[in-house]
Amino acid sequence: MSTPLHEPHKIKTVRPLHFPTLEERKKALAKVDFNVFHLRSSQVSFDMGSLGTSAMSQEQLSGQYIGDEAYAGARNFESLQAVILDVLGHSYVCPTHNVLGSVKLLVATMTTPGHTVASNASARVGVLEPRKVHVKVVRGQDAVFTGNVDLALLEEVLSGGDVDAVSIHAFADGQHPVSLKHLADVRALADRFGVRLIVDVSRVIENAWYIQRHESGQGHRSISDIVKELAKTAHIIHMDGAQDPKANVGGFLATDNPRDYEKFMNEVVVYEGLHTYGGMAGRTMEVLARGLAEMCDEDEVHWVMYQTERFTDRLRTAGVPLERGCDGAYLKADAFLPHHKAWQQDALAAALYLSSGIRAVANGAVSEAALLPVQLPRLALTNDQLDQVADAIISLFQQRDRVPPLEVLKAGKWRDQMRYRWIFPDLKVYNFQVMPYLIHTIERVGRLSRDGRLKAIREAGYNTFLLRSADVDIDFLTDSGTTAMSTDQWAAYEAAEPTAFTSDAIDPFREVLGEVTGYKYLIPTHQGRAAEHILSQIMIKEGQLVPGNMYFTTTKLHQEMAGGVFADIIVDEAHNAQSDFPWKGNIDLSKLQALVDQHGAEKIAYVSFELSVNMAGGQPVSMDNMREVYGYCSALSIPVMFDSTRMVENAYMIQKLDERYANTPIVDIVREMMAYGDGMTVSGKKDFLINIGGLLAFRDNAEWAEAAEDLLRVYEGNVSDGGLPAADLAAIARGVRETVDDRYIQARVEQTQYLGQRLMDAGVPIVTPPGTHAIFIDVKRFLPHIDQDEFPAQRLAAEIYVETGVRPMERGNVSKGRAPNGENYRPALELVRLTIPRRAYTNDHMNAVADGIARVYARRDEIKGLRFTYEPAKLRFFQSRFELVD
Repeated sequence: MSTPLHEPHKIKTVRPLHFPTLEERKKALAKVDFNVFHLRSSQVSFDMGSLGTSAMSQEQLSGQYIGDEAYAGARNFESLQAVILDVLGHSYVCPTHNVLGSVKLLVATMTTPGHTVASNASARVGVLEPRKVHVKVVRGQDAVFTGNVDLALLEEVLSGGDVDAVSIHAFADGQHPVSLKHLADVRALADRFGVRLIVDVSRVIENAWYIQRHESGQGHRSISDIVKELAKTAHIIHMDGAQDPKANVGGFLATDNPRDYEKFMNEVVVYEGLHTYGGMAGRTMEVLARGLAEMCDEDEVHWVMYQTERFTDRLRTAGVPLERGCDGAYLKADAFLPHHKAWQQDALAAALYLSSGIRAVANGAVSEAALLPVQLPRLALTNDQLDQVADAIISLFQQRDRVPPLEVLKAGKWRDQMRYRWIFPDLKVYNFQVMPYLIHTIERVGRLSRDGRLKAIREAGYNTFLLRSADVDIDFLTDSGTTAMSTDQWAAYEAAEPTAFTSDAIDPFREVLGEVTGYKYLIPTHQGRAAEHILSQIMIKEGQLVPGNMYFTTTKLHQEMAGGVFADIIVDEAHNAQSDFPWKGNIDLSKLQALVDQHGAEKIAYVSFELSVNMAGGQPVSMDNMREVYGYCSALSIPVMFDSTRMVENAYMIQKLDERYANTPIVDIVREMMAYGDGMTVSGKKDFLINIGGLLAFRDNAEWAEAAEDLLRVYEGNVSDGGLPAADLAAIARGVRETVDDRYIQARVEQTQYLGQRLMDAGVPIVTPPGTHAIFIDVKRFLPHIDQDEFPAQRLAAEIYVETGVRPMERGNVSKGRAPNGENYRPALELVRLTIPRRAYTNDHMNAVADGIARVYARRDEIKGLRFTYEPAKLRFFQSRFELVD
């Protein structure tokens, strides 16, 4: 199999990360007596355990809402049965609350006190020995399939007469895979001696992947086929649902033997619950069933294993002593800390947390083993995050001599019972510079072949707006409403109390926006164009001019519908794609003065001042320019109205480029920016990190606010909601707090900059400097042989989709429309926009996009233009259709 280019999914929801300071980590460690097991999750940056920490698919997560919480005969149990039969091939299913619940039932029904279970794993020794079940580890010496047992030893042990079962774990102890052929041999031995072969399939997809890669004759088979054969080889299987199925809890036993199933049913009511729920809620069974149905997805399995191998290779290359696991790296604590005589695992765990905020735990019974698992939560971390987790471990390894040993205060049989005294070492701290969130939920993306994409774009009339999202791999059409919301936002959304009148949600909405902007009158709208419409209607008189720093499609249309005439007063550099002027969003004050001198101040309705100017390439406005424009306009009583849709992105560029603001928090920069205006419109679907919603706000003008609310009642909804449900108001309030987080906005804008740099390195001509929310390809340089009236940007957007599966947007002659004389405007900038949704993609996606566009650029001379087959009168770029020019 080839190396995956990027995740076979996009991010649907995220969970904010915590970054405790060094002093906070010291206090936390001391409070738990230096046993990191007892740290709270909110005190940890990266929690490196794989049990119950995976990112789910949106379909799996939705199962929580259709749980059938019947005590007996739940529909979710029937779903679980059907999926286990389909995926694992066993007919009889007994749910349990987790894998320990399964172990309880197996001990009660399959073993005799004092007897033995032969196994290839040592992981269950701590829970079986207290039940007077002895575990004989019979793992052999196979160099490739290290989980294979020594068949001769197994036969010898079985011949002793006191072995009740053979227990084989897929990827035993997280490190040792078994082969299909060997498992069949074990089954034959178990049958010969009349004992059950019980297989723990909690990590079956990793084992199947290993078989696919390393077992002779298996390379052509699918993961799902191998998984089913492996499971069907067993008499009984059991599974921890918090592993491969990516559920947060749950488990089951399954068999094809009705007599064994009868035993399980009779015991489960004692230990777990009725046999149709087994200690799980109905919703948990549904989530588990959906996870089982999805877990053999070929692309997903290969991505998970690619991440694991990549992570362990990075550590191993740096000399970190480890054993490779199927779910991460198992650090050899004794080799890592050779100057320690005991408790190396816990000392290493404490030092790792102290130096970086990473938690790795050697959980379970205290043993002589000296491995510290650093396990990867499935699908929950990006490669950039994993690289930095590895680098934090490497950094600690390089200063390992500074780590002092732990002194035991209280010992116990279990790791969680251990208490220590420790002297804080003077360690170099590792500071993360990553996306400040974990992936909580994923959305699978389109996987059409190139021929399939060519058919799709032809059916869409070469208009990327008309493609089905299901046919798109990476969707860079827009950043509007495509944000991955956070779990905190969803919590606020679900908790909001609905009403047809005034909800509690309006108060935090107004509170946070007032804090951030300093504006008094805050009017919600259902989205940005609703705010544009109302503002235009109350502020513009027939024939008035509306000067602005470049047009935006819907903004300009609403101004014209209200009788206004847009006048472009952006700096000239904005129309030059190759200019490196850092503030290409600035207003040219001399152009504004010329308009006022020619027409008079009373002829100016207001100045329309967009921040992080979209059509110019996501270009920022300087603080000095805002201040100067406002000073000039205030003296003439000309209102300044911001389009603050991307105000936070603009604030980040000020922090980055203007050394006077380098140490100023983003929220303070935003508030100063807003002080240089009288009002604003906002499409909340961008910087507010939401999927729907908008804002119309005025700093202190009650008359404008009253007029706006009158129109709001007519066109949108109540003054207390603007046509939005209370849930969306609550999500907005939370989103605004998240967007002004410095770590977030840095990660967001720098991802865009990263894509821009990758394209420039490949020689692809783009608008420079790279913008904040999107990268704009300079099509006049990319396709100089296509005339603007053959719509080269439209053609290139379609060609990028065919080559890569990436959906971009045209921003050129088609978007600008026609002049009053019927001719195309032929704007100075002919662009393709690659708009990056917030928190939805990783830098691996960016790499795939850049590489694909570079391939198109290499064959650019083959590309021909387009002509209209259908052209709407207004906003034609949305619905128009084209055909190729011969």
